[in-house]
Amino acid sequence: MSDENEVKPIIESFKEELQQIFLGNKDKVNQVLQNAKGLVGKYLNLEDFKRKFSLYLLKELTIMLKNGEINHADFFLDNMRENVLWQPLIKLIFAKRIEELKQCKVLKKGKKYNISGLKETYLGKFIADKLGFTRRTIVSDQEYEKLISIIKKLKYEIPVIIQPTETEKFFEN
Repeated sequence: MSDENEVKPIIESFKEELQQIFLGNKDKVNQVLQNAKGLVGKYLNLEDFKRKFSLYLLKELTIMLKNGEINHADFFLDNMRENVLWQPLIKLIFAKRIEELKQCKVLKKGKKYNISGLKETYLGKFIADKLGFTRRTIVSDQEYEKLISIIKKLKYEIPVIIQPTETEKFFEN
């Protein structure tokens, strides 16, 4: 069975769903759909096509995410949670976001912390915004502790680079 008109509605339904979860380049959506369709090959009936197509679609998205062809930040996880198909992809996206968080650094100078590096990451920005640090990059000890307590729930600690203050530099000499 290989009638283009019969599989078109199936592909369109996946396209609509992808457009609800992927906020990035729409050409990438079309590319992923075409790649998945090309991989299906022969199928017995429309249910068989749909099953194979969904598996190849998930595989294509996974490969593109791992290779950095599409960005984890372009996915809207809240919409993805509704469909069991996306569960493996959600785990990969979250792992990518934690990996990105692990690359950031926070600068400490005296009793102040510069969190600009943290805010450049998806999760760091999300957490900072939730705590009300949207427009700020310098936070106090207490504010930093709030931030770190949330990040520790992810089982990770941000490396802190300590920059001595002018007073500390003076007394070191």
